[in-house]
Amino acid sequence: MDTISRHQLLAISIIYQIGTTIIFGFASGAGRDSWLAVLISTVLGTAIIMVYVSVTHLNPGLTYIECYPKQFGKWLGTPIAWLHPLLFLYIAGRIVADINNLVPSTILPGTPSWAILAIFIIVIGYALFLGLKVMGRLAEIILPLLGLIYVVEVVLILSSGVIDLDNLFPLLDKGWNRVWKVVWPLGIIQSYGESLALAMIWTSVKPKGRVGRTMILSTLLAGSFIAYTDAMAVSVFGEEIFKRATYPMYALIQAINVADFITQLDATGVLYFCFMAFLKTYIYLFAAIRSIQKLTYAQSNRSFIMPVTVIAFVLGLTMAPNVIVHITVVEKIVPYSPIYLSLMIFIPMVLMAVSWLRRKQV
Repeated sequence: MDTISRHQLLAISIIYQIGTTIIFGFASGAGRDSWLAVLISTVLGTAIIMVYVSVTHLNPGLTYIECYPKQFGKWLGTPIAWLHPLLFLYIAGRIVADINNLVPSTILPGTPSWAILAIFIIVIGYALFLGLKVMGRLAEIILPLLGLIYVVEVVLILSSGVIDLDNLFPLLDKGWNRVWKVVWPLGIIQSYGESLALAMIWTSVKPKGRVGRTMILSTLLAGSFIAYTDAMAVSVFGEEIFKRATYPMYALIQAINVADFITQLDATGVLYFCFMAFLKTYIYLFAAIRSIQKLTYAQSNRSFIMPVTVIAFVLGLTMAPNVIVHITVVEKIVPYSPIYLSLMIFIPMVLMAVSWLRRKQV
Protein backbone atom coordinates (compact mmCIF):
# COMPACT_ATOMS: atom_id res chain seq x y z
CA MET A 1 0.00 0.00 0.00
CA ASP A 2 1.19 3.53 -0.81
CA THR A 3 2.25 5.43 2.27
CA ILE A 4 3.55 8.96 2.82
CA SER A 5 5.12 10.70 5.80
CA ARG A 6 3.69 13.72 7.63
CA HIS A 7 6.34 15.93 6.01
CA GLN A 8 5.25 14.72 2.59
CA LEU A 9 1.61 15.35 3.49
CA LEU A 10 2.58 18.88 4.54
CA ALA A 11 4.35 19.50 1.23
CA ILE A 12 1.47 18.07 -0.81
CA SER A 13 -1.11 20.07 1.16
CA ILE A 14 0.68 23.41 0.83
CA ILE A 15 1.14 23.07 -2.93
CA TYR A 16 -2.41 21.74 -3.31
CA GLN A 17 -4.03 24.57 -1.33
CA ILE A 18 -2.11 27.27 -3.18
CA GLY A 19 -2.75 25.45 -6.44
CA THR A 20 -4.49 27.43 -9.16
CA THR A 21 -5.82 29.91 -6.59
CA ILE A 22 -2.63 31.93 -6.98
CA ILE A 23 -3.08 32.13 -10.76
CA PHE A 24 -6.45 33.86 -10.83
CA GLY A 25 -6.44 35.68 -7.49
CA PHE A 26 -9.94 34.73 -6.32
CA ALA A 27 -10.07 37.59 -3.78
CA SER A 28 -9.69 40.34 -6.39
CA GLY A 29 -13.34 41.27 -5.91
CA ALA A 30 -12.37 42.76 -2.54
CA GLY A 31 -9.93 45.15 -4.21
CA ARG A 32 -7.22 46.48 -1.90
CA ASP A 33 -8.80 44.49 0.94
CA SER A 34 -8.19 41.19 -0.87
CA TRP A 35 -5.43 40.13 1.51
CA LEU A 36 -7.80 40.61 4.46
CA ALA A 37 -10.46 38.52 2.71
CA VAL A 38 -7.90 35.77 2.17
CA LEU A 39 -6.88 35.75 5.85
CA ILE A 40 -10.51 35.54 7.02
CA SER A 41 -11.16 32.77 4.48
CA THR A 42 -8.11 30.92 5.80
CA VAL A 43 -9.37 31.00 9.39
CA LEU A 44 -12.85 29.81 8.43
CA GLY A 45 -11.40 27.32 5.94
CA THR A 46 -9.25 25.83 8.69
CA ALA A 47 -12.42 25.16 10.69
CA ILE A 48 -13.95 23.35 7.68
CA ILE A 49 -10.84 21.24 7.23
CA MET A 50 -10.94 20.27 10.91
CA VAL A 51 -14.48 18.97 10.31
CA TYR A 52 -13.03 16.61 7.67
CA VAL A 53 -10.24 15.60 10.05
CA SER A 54 -12.76 14.95 12.84
CA VAL A 55 -14.86 12.71 10.58
CA THR A 56 -11.87 10.50 9.75
CA HIS A 57 -10.75 10.52 13.40
CA LEU A 58 -14.19 9.35 14.52
CA ASN A 59 -14.11 6.57 11.90
CA PRO A 60 -10.61 5.07 12.29
CA GLY A 61 -9.32 2.92 9.48
CA LEU A 62 -11.84 4.21 6.94
CA THR A 63 -11.29 6.63 4.10
CA TYR A 64 -13.55 9.67 4.09
CA ILE A 65 -15.82 8.15 1.42
CA GLU A 66 -16.37 4.96 3.42
CA CYS A 67 -17.69 6.98 6.38
CA TYR A 68 -20.93 7.79 4.58
CA PRO A 69 -22.25 4.22 4.15
CA LYS A 70 -21.12 3.37 7.66
CA GLN A 71 -22.85 6.29 9.36
CA PHE A 72 -25.81 7.01 7.05
CA GLY A 73 -26.54 3.45 5.99
CA LYS A 74 -26.33 1.76 2.61
CA TRP A 75 -29.35 3.39 0.97
CA LEU A 76 -28.58 6.99 1.92
CA GLY A 77 -24.83 6.93 2.49
CA THR A 78 -23.79 5.14 -0.71
CA PRO A 79 -25.49 7.59 -3.16
CA ILE A 80 -23.97 10.53 -1.26
CA ALA A 81 -20.58 8.84 -1.37
CA TRP A 82 -20.85 8.35 -5.15
CA LEU A 83 -21.32 12.10 -5.63
CA HIS A 84 -17.76 12.67 -4.43
CA PRO A 85 -15.78 10.99 -7.26
CA LEU A 86 -18.03 12.84 -9.71
CA LEU A 87 -17.25 16.11 -7.93
CA PHE A 88 -13.53 15.33 -7.89
CA LEU A 89 -13.59 14.58 -11.62
CA TYR A 90 -15.42 17.82 -12.37
CA ILE A 91 -12.95 19.95 -10.39
CA ALA A 92 -10.01 18.13 -11.99
CA GLY A 93 -11.51 19.02 -15.38
CA ARG A 94 -11.70 22.66 -14.28
CA ILE A 95 -8.01 22.67 -13.35
CA VAL A 96 -7.11 21.12 -16.70
CA ALA A 97 -9.15 23.93 -18.26
CA ASP A 98 -6.96 26.39 -16.29
CA ILE A 99 -3.94 25.00 -18.11
CA ASN A 100 -5.88 25.06 -21.38
CA ASN A 101 -6.45 28.81 -20.94
CA LEU A 102 -3.15 29.83 -19.32
CA VAL A 103 -0.36 28.14 -21.28
CA PRO A 104 -1.48 28.86 -24.90
CA SER A 105 -2.14 32.52 -24.03
CA THR A 106 1.23 33.07 -22.31
CA ILE A 107 4.32 31.02 -23.14
CA LEU A 108 3.11 28.77 -25.99
CA PRO A 109 0.91 30.86 -28.31
CA GLY A 110 -0.04 29.02 -31.46
CA THR A 111 0.42 25.58 -29.92
CA PRO A 112 -2.77 23.47 -30.17
CA SER A 113 -4.54 23.24 -26.84
CA TRP A 114 -5.16 19.53 -27.24
CA ALA A 115 -1.42 18.87 -27.57
CA ILE A 116 -0.61 20.78 -24.36
CA LEU A 117 -3.37 19.06 -22.43
CA ALA A 118 -2.47 15.64 -23.83
CA ILE A 119 1.09 15.94 -22.50
CA PHE A 120 -0.20 17.26 -19.17
CA ILE A 121 -2.66 14.38 -18.76
CA ILE A 122 -0.22 11.69 -19.92
CA VAL A 123 2.29 12.79 -17.26
CA ILE A 124 -0.43 12.79 -14.60
CA GLY A 125 -1.59 9.33 -15.71
CA TYR A 126 1.97 8.03 -15.44
CA ALA A 127 2.28 9.55 -11.97
CA LEU A 128 -0.96 7.85 -10.94
CA PHE A 129 0.47 4.50 -12.04
CA LEU A 130 3.61 5.17 -9.98
CA GLY A 131 1.54 5.79 -6.86
CA LEU A 132 1.11 8.28 -4.04
CA LYS A 133 4.50 7.56 -2.46
CA VAL A 134 6.33 8.88 -5.54
CA MET A 135 4.20 12.03 -5.58
CA GLY A 136 4.92 12.55 -1.89
CA ARG A 137 8.66 12.39 -2.54
CA LEU A 138 8.34 14.74 -5.52
CA ALA A 139 6.34 17.30 -3.52
CA GLU A 140 8.90 17.12 -0.71
CA ILE A 141 11.67 17.98 -3.19
CA ILE A 142 9.78 20.56 -5.26
CA LEU A 143 8.27 22.63 -2.42
CA PRO A 144 11.62 24.10 -1.24
CA LEU A 145 12.53 24.87 -4.87
CA LEU A 146 9.21 26.65 -5.44
CA GLY A 147 9.75 28.55 -2.20
CA LEU A 148 13.22 29.62 -3.31
CA ILE A 149 11.94 30.78 -6.71
CA TYR A 150 9.18 32.77 -5.00
CA VAL A 151 11.63 34.46 -2.60
CA VAL A 152 13.90 35.40 -5.51
CA GLU A 153 10.96 36.87 -7.41
CA VAL A 154 9.84 38.88 -4.37
CA VAL A 155 13.36 40.28 -4.00
CA LEU A 156 13.42 41.18 -7.69
CA ILE A 157 10.03 42.87 -7.47
CA LEU A 158 11.22 44.91 -4.48
CA SER A 159 14.39 45.78 -6.43
CA SER A 160 12.34 46.91 -9.42
CA GLY A 161 10.92 49.83 -7.43
CA VAL A 162 7.34 49.19 -8.55
CA ILE A 163 5.77 48.75 -5.10
CA ASP A 164 3.67 51.58 -3.70
CA LEU A 165 2.32 50.77 -0.24
CA ASP A 166 -0.12 53.68 -0.48
CA ASN A 167 -2.17 51.48 -2.82
CA LEU A 168 -3.08 49.31 0.18
CA PHE A 169 -4.82 52.19 1.96
CA PRO A 170 -7.34 53.25 3.14
CA LEU A 171 -8.27 49.87 4.56
CA LEU A 172 -11.95 48.91 4.35
CA ASP A 173 -12.81 52.25 2.74
CA LYS A 174 -15.83 50.59 1.10
CA GLY A 175 -16.87 48.66 4.17
CA TRP A 176 -16.98 44.96 5.00
CA ASN A 177 -19.59 44.05 2.40
CA ARG A 178 -17.27 43.29 -0.51
CA VAL A 179 -14.89 41.42 1.80
CA TRP A 180 -17.65 39.09 3.01
CA LYS A 181 -18.84 38.58 -0.56
CA VAL A 182 -15.41 37.17 -1.35
CA VAL A 183 -15.17 35.14 1.85
CA TRP A 184 -18.56 33.43 1.49
CA PRO A 185 -18.74 31.06 -0.17
CA LEU A 186 -15.89 31.38 -2.69
CA GLY A 187 -13.10 32.16 -0.23
CA ILE A 188 -13.95 29.24 2.06
CA ILE A 189 -14.56 26.71 -0.70
CA GLN A 190 -11.60 27.68 -2.89
CA SER A 191 -8.57 25.76 -1.61
CA TYR A 192 -10.03 25.00 1.83
CA GLY A 193 -13.37 23.33 1.15
CA GLU A 194 -11.74 21.70 -1.85
CA SER A 195 -9.25 20.11 0.55
CA LEU A 196 -11.95 17.47 0.87
CA ALA A 197 -9.98 15.52 -1.75
CA LEU A 198 -6.97 15.48 0.58
CA ALA A 199 -9.07 13.52 3.08
CA MET A 200 -8.80 10.55 0.72
CA ILE A 201 -5.03 10.32 1.31
CA TRP A 202 -4.98 10.72 5.10
CA THR A 203 -5.28 6.98 5.69
CA SER A 204 -2.00 6.62 3.76
CA VAL A 205 -0.05 8.81 6.20
CA LYS A 206 2.43 6.85 8.32
CA PRO A 207 2.91 6.98 11.22
CA LYS A 208 -0.71 7.70 12.03
CA GLY A 209 -1.68 10.72 14.07
CA ARG A 210 -1.07 14.46 13.89
CA VAL A 211 -2.85 14.75 10.54
CA GLY A 212 -4.92 17.54 12.05
CA ARG A 213 -1.84 19.53 13.11
CA THR A 214 -0.25 19.03 9.72
CA MET A 215 -3.36 20.26 7.93
CA ILE A 216 -3.69 23.31 10.18
CA LEU A 217 -0.04 24.22 9.54
CA SER A 218 -0.33 23.75 5.77
CA THR A 219 -3.55 25.79 5.63
CA LEU A 220 -2.09 28.69 7.60
CA LEU A 221 1.08 28.70 5.49
CA ALA A 222 -0.81 28.53 2.20
CA GLY A 223 -3.26 31.22 3.31
CA SER A 224 -0.42 33.52 4.39
CA PHE A 225 1.32 32.98 1.05
CA ILE A 226 -1.81 33.86 -0.93
CA ALA A 227 -2.58 36.90 1.27
CA TYR A 228 0.96 38.27 0.92
CA THR A 229 0.91 37.75 -2.84
CA ASP A 230 -2.42 39.58 -3.18
CA ALA A 231 -1.16 42.45 -1.01
CA MET A 232 1.97 42.70 -3.16
CA ALA A 233 -0.08 42.68 -6.38
CA VAL A 234 -2.33 45.47 -5.07
CA SER A 235 0.67 47.55 -4.01
CA VAL A 236 2.18 47.20 -7.50
CA PHE A 237 -0.89 47.67 -9.70
CA GLY A 238 -3.37 49.54 -7.56
CA GLU A 239 -6.91 48.41 -6.85
CA GLU A 240 -8.54 48.92 -10.25
CA ILE A 241 -5.90 47.18 -12.36
CA PHE A 242 -5.67 44.34 -9.81
CA LYS A 243 -9.43 43.78 -10.01
CA ARG A 244 -9.39 43.70 -13.82
CA ALA A 245 -6.30 41.49 -14.24
CA THR A 246 -7.04 37.99 -15.53
CA TYR A 247 -3.79 36.56 -14.15
CA PRO A 248 -2.62 38.91 -11.34
CA MET A 249 0.38 36.80 -10.27
CA TYR A 250 1.53 36.37 -13.87
CA ALA A 251 1.25 40.14 -14.38
CA LEU A 252 3.20 40.65 -11.15
CA ILE A 253 6.11 38.59 -12.46
CA GLN A 254 6.00 40.52 -15.73
CA ALA A 255 6.49 43.73 -13.73
CA ILE A 256 10.01 42.63 -12.73
CA ASN A 257 12.59 44.93 -14.30
CA VAL A 258 15.92 45.36 -12.55
CA ALA A 259 18.07 47.94 -14.40
CA ASP A 260 16.58 46.79 -17.74
CA PHE A 261 18.72 43.67 -17.32
CA ILE A 262 16.67 41.15 -15.34
CA THR A 263 13.31 41.07 -17.14
CA GLN A 264 10.82 38.73 -18.79
CA LEU A 265 10.74 36.07 -16.07
CA ASP A 266 7.08 35.29 -16.74
CA ALA A 267 7.93 31.87 -18.21
CA THR A 268 9.35 30.84 -14.84
CA GLY A 269 6.09 31.80 -13.17
CA VAL A 270 4.02 29.81 -15.65
CA LEU A 271 6.18 26.74 -15.06
CA TYR A 272 5.57 26.67 -11.33
CA PHE A 273 1.91 27.51 -11.87
CA CYS A 274 1.78 24.41 -14.06
CA PHE A 275 3.41 22.24 -11.39
CA MET A 276 0.92 23.42 -8.77
CA ALA A 277 -1.92 22.66 -11.18
CA PHE A 278 -0.29 19.29 -11.92
CA LEU A 279 -0.18 18.25 -8.26
CA LYS A 280 -3.71 19.50 -7.57
CA THR A 281 -5.09 17.62 -10.58
CA TYR A 282 -3.18 14.52 -9.47
CA ILE A 283 -4.76 14.65 -6.02
CA TYR A 284 -8.27 15.09 -7.42
CA LEU A 285 -7.88 12.21 -9.85
CA PHE A 286 -6.24 10.06 -7.17
CA ALA A 287 -9.16 10.84 -4.84
CA ALA A 288 -11.69 10.03 -7.58
CA ILE A 289 -9.94 6.74 -8.41
CA ARG A 290 -9.60 5.67 -4.78
CA SER A 291 -13.26 6.60 -4.15
CA ILE A 292 -14.43 4.47 -7.06
CA GLN A 293 -12.21 1.60 -5.91
CA LYS A 294 -13.64 1.71 -2.38
CA LEU A 295 -17.24 1.99 -3.54
CA THR A 296 -16.92 -0.86 -6.05
CA TYR A 297 -14.83 -3.04 -3.67
CA ALA A 298 -12.20 -3.45 -6.40
CA GLN A 299 -8.90 -5.05 -5.44
CA SER A 300 -6.81 -2.65 -7.52
CA ASN A 301 -7.31 0.92 -8.72
CA ARG A 302 -5.16 0.63 -11.84
CA SER A 303 -8.04 -0.28 -14.12
CA PHE A 304 -9.68 3.07 -13.31
CA ILE A 305 -6.68 5.28 -14.12
CA MET A 306 -7.07 5.34 -17.89
CA PRO A 307 -10.82 6.15 -18.09
CA VAL A 308 -10.59 8.77 -15.32
CA THR A 309 -7.67 10.62 -16.95
CA VAL A 310 -9.39 10.54 -20.35
CA ILE A 311 -12.54 12.04 -18.83
CA ALA A 312 -10.46 14.82 -17.20
CA PHE A 313 -8.79 15.51 -20.56
CA VAL A 314 -12.12 15.80 -22.38
CA LEU A 315 -13.61 17.99 -19.65
CA GLY A 316 -10.64 20.34 -19.66
CA LEU A 317 -10.74 20.65 -23.42
CA THR A 318 -14.48 21.29 -23.77
CA MET A 319 -15.98 22.80 -20.61
CA ALA A 320 -15.01 26.45 -21.22
CA PRO A 321 -14.91 28.17 -24.65
CA ASN A 322 -12.69 30.98 -23.32
CA VAL A 323 -11.02 32.24 -20.15
CA ILE A 324 -13.75 34.81 -19.39
CA VAL A 325 -16.46 32.16 -19.31
CA HIS A 326 -14.19 29.87 -17.34
CA ILE A 327 -13.48 32.45 -14.61
CA THR A 328 -17.13 33.53 -14.46
CA VAL A 329 -18.29 29.96 -13.89
CA VAL A 330 -15.58 29.28 -11.29
CA GLU A 331 -16.20 32.47 -9.30
CA LYS A 332 -19.88 33.28 -9.84
CA ILE A 333 -21.70 29.97 -10.40
CA VAL A 334 -19.85 26.93 -9.03
CA PRO A 335 -19.31 28.17 -5.43
CA TYR A 336 -23.04 28.86 -5.05
CA SER A 337 -24.03 25.43 -6.35
CA PRO A 338 -26.10 23.46 -3.81
CA ILE A 339 -24.01 20.37 -4.57
CA TYR A 340 -20.76 22.22 -3.83
CA LEU A 341 -22.02 23.78 -0.61
CA SER A 342 -23.65 20.56 0.56
CA LEU A 343 -20.73 18.19 -0.13
CA MET A 344 -18.02 20.54 1.13
CA ILE A 345 -19.68 22.22 4.10
CA PHE A 346 -23.13 21.16 5.25
CA ILE A 347 -23.16 17.35 4.81
CA PRO A 348 -19.67 16.91 6.37
CA MET A 349 -20.94 18.76 9.46
CA VAL A 350 -23.90 16.41 9.68
CA LEU A 351 -21.60 13.42 9.14
CA MET A 352 -19.32 14.62 11.94
CA ALA A 353 -22.27 15.08 14.31
CA VAL A 354 -23.72 11.64 13.50
CA SER A 355 -20.30 9.98 13.87
CA TRP A 356 -19.77 11.66 17.24
CA LEU A 357 -23.23 10.72 18.55
CA ARG A 358 -22.96 7.09 17.44
CA ARG A 359 -19.47 6.75 18.89
CA LYS A 360 -20.65 8.28 22.19
CA GLN A 361 -23.51 5.79 22.38
CA VAL A 362 -21.07 2.91 21.96
